[in-house]
Amino acid sequence: MTAGVMAPPTRSPRHSELGLGPLDRVRISVAPAPMASLLSLVVDALGGPRQGIAPDWIRSVRRGLPVDAAQAVIPMFDRTRALLPACLTPLGIDGAPVSEQLARVADVSPDDLSEGVALLAPGEPPVPWRSAMRQPRRWLGLYARLLSAAWKAYSPIWQQSTALRTRETERIGAAVVTGGLDVLFAGLSNRVRYQAETLYLSDRHPYRMELGDRPIVLVPLVSGSAASIFNLDEPDRAWLGYAVPGLSRLGSGTPQSVDDSLTLLIGPIRASILRALDRPSSMGRLADHLDAGPSTATYHCSQLASAGLVLRQRAGREVHIQRTPRGDALVDLLS
Repeated sequence: MTAGVMAPPTRSPRHSELGLGPLDRVRISVAPAPMASLLSLVVDALGGPRQGIAPDWIRSVRRGLPVDAAQAVIPMFDRTRALLPACLTPLGIDGAPVSEQLARVADVSPDDLSEGVALLAPGEPPVPWRSAMRQPRRWLGLYARLLSAAWKAYSPIWQQSTALRTRETERIGAAVVTGGLDVLFAGLSNRVRYQAETLYLSDRHPYRMELGDRPIVLVPLVSGSAASIFNLDEPDRAWLGYAVPGLSRLGSGTPQSVDDSLTLLIGPIRASILRALDRPSSMGRLADHLDAGPSTATYHCSQLASAGLVLRQRAGREVHIQRTPRGDALVDLLS
Protein backbone atom coordinates (compact mmCIF):
# COMPACT_ATOMS: atom_id res chain seq x y z
CA MET A 1 0.00 0.00 0.00
CA THR A 2 1.35 3.45 -0.90
CA ALA A 3 1.17 5.92 1.95
CA GLY A 4 -1.11 8.87 1.43
CA VAL A 5 -3.05 11.54 3.24
CA MET A 6 -6.28 9.99 4.44
CA ALA A 7 -9.73 11.48 4.14
CA PRO A 8 -11.89 11.85 7.23
CA PRO A 9 -13.75 8.66 8.20
CA THR A 10 -17.05 7.91 6.48
CA ARG A 11 -20.25 7.15 8.39
CA SER A 12 -19.29 3.47 8.26
CA PRO A 13 -15.55 3.63 8.91
CA ARG A 14 -13.30 0.80 7.86
CA HIS A 15 -9.96 0.01 9.38
CA SER A 16 -6.60 -1.36 8.35
CA GLU A 17 -5.07 -3.52 11.04
CA LEU A 18 -1.54 -3.80 12.36
CA GLY A 19 -1.02 -6.89 14.50
CA LEU A 20 1.53 -5.96 17.17
CA GLY A 21 1.96 -9.08 19.25
CA PRO A 22 3.09 -8.73 22.89
CA LEU A 23 3.72 -5.05 23.64
CA ASP A 24 6.85 -5.73 25.68
CA ARG A 25 8.51 -6.78 22.42
CA VAL A 26 7.43 -3.74 20.36
CA ARG A 27 10.18 -1.25 19.54
CA ILE A 28 9.16 2.41 19.23
CA SER A 29 10.95 5.42 17.76
CA VAL A 30 9.86 8.97 16.93
CA ALA A 31 10.55 10.75 13.63
CA PRO A 32 10.30 14.52 13.26
CA ALA A 33 9.16 14.69 9.63
CA PRO A 34 8.30 18.26 8.60
CA MET A 35 7.58 17.28 4.98
CA ALA A 36 4.82 14.91 6.11
CA SER A 37 3.18 17.79 7.97
CA LEU A 38 3.72 20.16 5.04
CA LEU A 39 2.09 17.80 2.54
CA SER A 40 -0.89 17.34 4.85
CA LEU A 41 -1.36 21.11 4.95
CA VAL A 42 -0.90 21.55 1.18
CA VAL A 43 -3.47 18.82 0.45
CA ASP A 44 -6.05 20.60 2.60
CA ALA A 45 -5.18 24.06 1.25
CA LEU A 46 -5.68 22.93 -2.36
CA GLY A 47 -9.01 21.19 -1.90
CA GLY A 48 -8.01 17.68 -0.85
CA PRO A 49 -9.22 15.69 2.17
CA ARG A 50 -9.85 17.97 5.14
CA GLN A 51 -7.16 17.69 7.80
CA GLY A 52 -8.69 19.87 10.50
CA ILE A 53 -6.11 22.60 9.94
CA ALA A 54 -6.47 26.06 11.48
CA PRO A 55 -7.90 28.49 8.89
CA ASP A 56 -5.15 31.06 9.45
CA TRP A 57 -2.50 28.42 8.65
CA ILE A 58 -4.27 27.54 5.41
CA ARG A 59 -4.60 31.22 4.46
CA SER A 60 -0.91 31.78 5.19
CA VAL A 61 0.14 28.92 2.93
CA ARG A 62 -2.32 29.80 0.16
CA ARG A 63 -1.03 33.38 0.05
CA GLY A 64 2.49 32.11 -0.50
CA LEU A 65 1.68 29.74 -3.39
CA PRO A 66 2.42 30.75 -7.00
CA VAL A 67 -0.95 31.00 -8.75
CA ASP A 68 0.09 29.06 -11.85
CA ALA A 69 1.59 26.26 -9.75
CA ALA A 70 -1.51 26.00 -7.56
CA GLN A 71 -3.79 25.85 -10.60
CA ALA A 72 -1.68 23.03 -12.06
CA VAL A 73 -1.89 20.91 -8.90
CA ILE A 74 -5.49 21.55 -7.74
CA PRO A 75 -7.03 19.02 -10.20
CA MET A 76 -5.16 16.20 -8.43
CA PHE A 77 -7.18 16.75 -5.23
CA ASP A 78 -10.78 16.36 -4.20
CA ARG A 79 -12.42 15.98 -0.81
CA THR A 80 -12.04 12.20 -0.83
CA ARG A 81 -8.44 11.72 -1.94
CA ALA A 82 -5.11 13.22 -2.95
CA LEU A 83 -4.16 11.66 -6.29
CA LEU A 84 -0.35 11.93 -6.15
CA PRO A 85 2.18 9.19 -6.92
CA ALA A 86 4.74 8.26 -4.28
CA CYS A 87 7.60 9.93 -6.21
CA LEU A 88 5.95 13.32 -5.51
CA THR A 89 5.33 12.80 -1.79
CA PRO A 90 8.68 12.58 0.02
CA LEU A 91 7.53 12.41 3.63
CA GLY A 92 10.95 12.65 5.25
CA ILE A 93 10.41 9.66 7.54
CA ASP A 94 14.05 8.75 6.96
CA GLY A 95 15.15 11.98 8.69
CA ALA A 96 16.49 13.73 5.58
CA PRO A 97 16.39 17.55 5.84
CA VAL A 98 13.66 19.45 4.04
CA SER A 99 16.13 20.90 1.54
CA GLU A 100 17.08 17.37 0.47
CA GLN A 101 13.44 16.29 0.24
CA LEU A 102 12.62 19.30 -1.97
CA ALA A 103 15.67 18.55 -4.13
CA ARG A 104 14.40 14.99 -4.64
CA VAL A 105 11.11 16.36 -5.95
CA ALA A 106 12.94 18.75 -8.28
CA ASP A 107 14.96 15.81 -9.65
CA VAL A 108 11.93 13.68 -10.55
CA SER A 109 12.09 12.97 -14.28
CA PRO A 110 9.16 12.78 -16.72
CA ASP A 111 9.79 9.01 -16.95
CA ASP A 112 9.63 8.69 -13.14
CA LEU A 113 6.40 10.66 -13.14
CA SER A 114 4.91 8.53 -15.91
CA GLU A 115 5.73 5.33 -14.00
CA GLY A 116 4.29 6.76 -10.78
CA VAL A 117 1.05 7.87 -12.44
CA ALA A 118 0.71 4.46 -14.11
CA LEU A 119 0.68 2.88 -10.65
CA LEU A 120 -2.29 5.02 -9.67
CA ALA A 121 -4.50 3.35 -12.29
CA PRO A 122 -3.78 0.87 -15.09
CA GLY A 123 -4.26 1.94 -18.70
CA GLU A 124 -4.94 5.60 -19.44
CA PRO A 125 -3.80 8.18 -16.86
CA PRO A 126 -6.55 9.24 -14.44
CA VAL A 127 -8.54 12.17 -15.80
CA PRO A 128 -6.92 14.80 -13.53
CA TRP A 129 -3.47 13.76 -14.80
CA ARG A 130 -4.09 13.84 -18.54
CA SER A 131 -3.34 17.53 -18.98
CA ALA A 132 -0.19 17.30 -16.82
CA MET A 133 1.13 14.30 -18.76
CA ARG A 134 1.00 16.24 -22.03
CA GLN A 135 3.72 18.55 -20.65
CA PRO A 136 5.25 16.56 -17.79
CA ARG A 137 8.47 18.53 -17.47
CA ARG A 138 6.61 21.84 -17.17
CA TRP A 139 4.17 20.36 -14.66
CA LEU A 140 7.00 18.95 -12.54
CA GLY A 141 8.65 22.36 -12.43
CA LEU A 142 5.40 23.94 -11.22
CA TYR A 143 4.95 21.28 -8.55
CA ALA A 144 8.50 21.74 -7.25
CA ARG A 145 7.93 25.51 -7.08
CA LEU A 146 4.68 24.97 -5.21
CA LEU A 147 6.26 22.80 -2.50
CA SER A 148 9.20 25.19 -2.06
CA ALA A 149 6.85 28.15 -1.67
CA ALA A 150 4.64 26.21 0.73
CA TRP A 151 7.64 25.32 2.91
CA LYS A 152 8.72 28.96 3.03
CA ALA A 153 5.27 29.89 4.34
CA TYR A 154 5.01 26.91 6.68
CA SER A 155 8.51 26.74 8.17
CA PRO A 156 7.82 29.39 10.88
CA ILE A 157 4.92 27.24 12.11
CA TRP A 158 7.17 24.19 12.21
CA GLN A 159 9.77 26.09 14.23
CA GLN A 160 7.11 27.28 16.68
CA SER A 161 6.16 23.67 17.31
CA THR A 162 9.58 22.63 18.67
CA ALA A 163 8.48 22.59 22.33
CA LEU A 164 5.28 20.76 21.43
CA ARG A 165 7.17 18.07 19.52
CA THR A 166 9.74 17.73 22.29
CA ARG A 167 7.01 17.17 24.84
CA GLU A 168 5.41 14.52 22.63
CA THR A 169 8.74 12.69 22.38
CA GLU A 170 8.94 12.76 26.18
CA ARG A 171 5.38 11.40 26.42
CA ILE A 172 6.22 8.49 24.13
CA GLY A 173 9.36 7.81 26.14
CA ALA A 174 7.33 7.77 29.37
CA ALA A 175 4.96 5.20 27.85
CA VAL A 176 7.86 2.98 26.85
CA VAL A 177 9.68 3.01 30.19
CA THR A 178 6.51 2.55 32.27
CA GLY A 179 5.05 -0.26 30.18
CA GLY A 180 2.19 1.99 29.09
CA LEU A 181 2.25 1.50 25.32
CA ASP A 182 -1.35 0.31 25.32
CA VAL A 183 -2.33 3.53 27.13
CA LEU A 184 -0.40 5.56 24.56
CA PHE A 185 -1.96 3.74 21.60
CA ALA A 186 -5.47 3.98 23.05
CA GLY A 187 -5.23 7.78 23.20
CA LEU A 188 -3.09 8.43 20.15
CA SER A 189 -5.80 9.76 17.86
CA ASN A 190 -9.51 9.49 17.16
CA ARG A 191 -8.44 7.84 13.89
CA VAL A 192 -6.64 5.06 15.77
CA ARG A 193 -8.01 2.36 18.04
CA TYR A 194 -6.05 -0.20 20.06
CA GLN A 195 -7.49 -3.52 21.18
CA ALA A 196 -6.10 -6.98 21.87
CA GLU A 197 -2.55 -6.36 20.60
CA THR A 198 -3.85 -4.79 17.37
CA LEU A 199 -3.91 -1.22 16.07
CA TYR A 200 -6.98 -0.33 13.99
CA LEU A 201 -6.38 2.60 11.61
CA SER A 202 -9.21 4.37 9.81
CA ASP A 203 -8.78 3.61 6.10
CA ARG A 204 -10.98 3.58 2.99
CA HIS A 205 -8.97 0.65 1.60
CA PRO A 206 -8.39 -1.62 4.60
CA TYR A 207 -5.84 -4.40 4.81
CA ARG A 208 -3.98 -6.24 7.58
CA MET A 209 -0.27 -6.58 8.31
CA GLU A 210 1.70 -8.18 11.12
CA LEU A 211 4.42 -6.07 12.72
CA GLY A 212 6.75 -9.02 13.31
CA ASP A 213 10.19 -7.88 14.41
CA ARG A 214 9.97 -4.47 12.74
CA PRO A 215 9.91 -1.26 14.82
CA ILE A 216 7.05 1.24 14.78
CA VAL A 217 8.00 4.80 13.86
CA LEU A 218 5.60 7.39 15.29
CA VAL A 219 5.38 10.65 13.31
CA PRO A 220 3.72 13.54 15.20
CA LEU A 221 2.13 15.78 12.53
CA VAL A 222 2.06 19.55 12.96
CA SER A 223 -0.79 20.31 10.59
CA GLY A 224 -4.38 19.55 11.56
CA SER A 225 -6.40 17.77 14.23
CA ALA A 226 -7.63 15.18 11.68
CA ALA A 227 -4.27 14.60 9.98
CA SER A 228 -3.47 10.91 9.58
CA ILE A 229 -1.06 9.01 7.37
CA PHE A 230 0.55 5.60 7.67
CA ASN A 231 2.37 2.80 5.93
CA LEU A 232 2.29 -0.69 7.43
CA ASP A 233 4.12 -2.72 4.81
CA GLU A 234 7.63 -1.31 4.49
CA PRO A 235 10.06 -4.19 5.01
CA ASP A 236 12.15 -2.55 7.74
CA ARG A 237 9.50 -0.60 9.68
CA ALA A 238 5.85 0.36 10.01
CA TRP A 239 5.09 4.00 10.58
CA LEU A 240 2.14 6.03 11.71
CA GLY A 241 1.58 9.78 11.47
CA TYR A 242 -0.99 11.42 13.75
CA ALA A 243 -1.85 14.92 14.97
CA VAL A 244 0.55 15.97 17.71
CA PRO A 245 -1.37 16.71 20.94
CA GLY A 246 -1.74 20.38 21.80
CA LEU A 247 -2.03 21.76 18.26
CA SER A 248 -4.90 24.04 19.24
CA ARG A 249 -2.62 25.82 21.71
CA LEU A 250 0.23 26.36 19.25
CA GLY A 251 0.85 30.06 18.81
CA SER A 252 -0.66 30.95 22.18
CA GLY A 253 2.72 30.67 23.87
CA THR A 254 5.35 28.03 24.61
CA PRO A 255 3.72 24.88 26.01
CA GLN A 256 4.45 24.55 29.70
CA SER A 257 6.74 21.78 30.78
CA VAL A 258 5.01 18.89 32.54
CA ASP A 259 6.75 17.44 35.57
CA ASP A 260 3.89 15.07 36.44
CA SER A 261 4.53 11.77 34.66
CA LEU A 262 0.89 10.66 34.71
CA THR A 263 -0.24 13.90 33.04
CA LEU A 264 2.56 13.63 30.53
CA LEU A 265 1.51 10.12 29.56
CA ILE A 266 -2.27 10.42 29.30
CA GLY A 267 -2.95 14.16 29.31
CA PRO A 268 -4.29 16.49 32.02
CA ILE A 269 -8.01 15.60 31.75
CA ARG A 270 -7.52 11.83 31.90
CA ALA A 271 -4.95 12.18 34.68
CA SER A 272 -7.47 14.25 36.65
CA ILE A 273 -10.13 11.57 36.10
CA LEU A 274 -7.88 8.75 37.32
CA ARG A 275 -6.84 10.68 40.41
CA ALA A 276 -10.47 11.60 41.18
CA LEU A 277 -11.39 7.92 41.10
CA ASP A 278 -9.65 7.04 44.34
CA ARG A 279 -13.22 5.94 45.11
CA PRO A 280 -15.95 5.06 42.57
CA SER A 281 -17.95 7.95 41.15
CA SER A 282 -20.97 8.59 38.97
CA MET A 283 -20.38 10.09 35.54
CA GLY A 284 -22.30 13.20 36.61
CA ARG A 285 -20.11 13.82 39.67
CA LEU A 286 -17.03 13.20 37.56
CA ALA A 287 -18.16 15.78 34.99
CA ASP A 288 -18.72 18.29 37.81
CA HIS A 289 -15.24 17.57 39.14
CA LEU A 290 -13.76 18.23 35.69
CA ASP A 291 -15.95 21.32 35.21
CA ALA A 292 -16.85 19.81 31.84
CA GLY A 293 -19.93 18.58 30.04
CA PRO A 294 -21.14 14.96 30.30
CA SER A 295 -20.08 14.22 26.72
CA THR A 296 -16.49 15.30 27.48
CA ALA A 297 -16.33 13.14 30.60
CA THR A 298 -17.88 10.19 28.75
CA TYR A 299 -15.38 10.47 25.86
CA HIS A 300 -12.32 10.49 28.10
CA CYS A 301 -13.66 7.70 30.29
CA SER A 302 -14.24 5.62 27.15
CA GLN A 303 -10.58 6.07 26.19
CA LEU A 304 -9.45 5.12 29.68
CA ALA A 305 -11.73 2.07 29.60
CA SER A 306 -10.21 1.02 26.26
CA ALA A 307 -6.81 1.12 27.92
CA GLY A 308 -8.05 -1.04 30.79
CA LEU A 309 -7.65 1.74 33.39
CA VAL A 310 -11.28 2.24 34.41
CA LEU A 311 -14.42 0.15 34.51
CA ARG A 312 -17.90 1.51 33.70
CA GLN A 313 -21.07 -0.01 35.15
CA ARG A 314 -24.64 1.15 34.67
CA ALA A 315 -26.83 1.44 37.77
CA GLY A 316 -30.33 2.48 36.76
CA ARG A 317 -30.03 5.82 34.96
CA GLU A 318 -26.51 6.46 36.18
CA VAL A 319 -23.16 5.19 34.95
CA HIS A 320 -20.64 4.51 37.70
CA ILE A 321 -16.90 4.66 37.07
CA GLN A 322 -14.13 3.08 39.06
CA ARG A 323 -10.44 2.46 38.60
CA THR A 324 -9.27 -1.01 37.71
CA PRO A 325 -6.31 -2.57 39.52
CA ARG A 326 -4.20 -1.53 36.55
CA GLY A 327 -5.45 2.05 36.89
CA ASP A 328 -4.55 1.98 40.60
CA ALA A 329 -1.07 0.71 39.78
CA LEU A 330 -0.51 3.37 37.11
CA VAL A 331 -1.52 6.18 39.47
CA ASP A 332 0.72 4.80 42.22
CA LEU A 333 3.64 4.38 39.83
CA LEU A 334 3.49 7.79 38.18
CA SER A 335 2.32 10.04 41.02
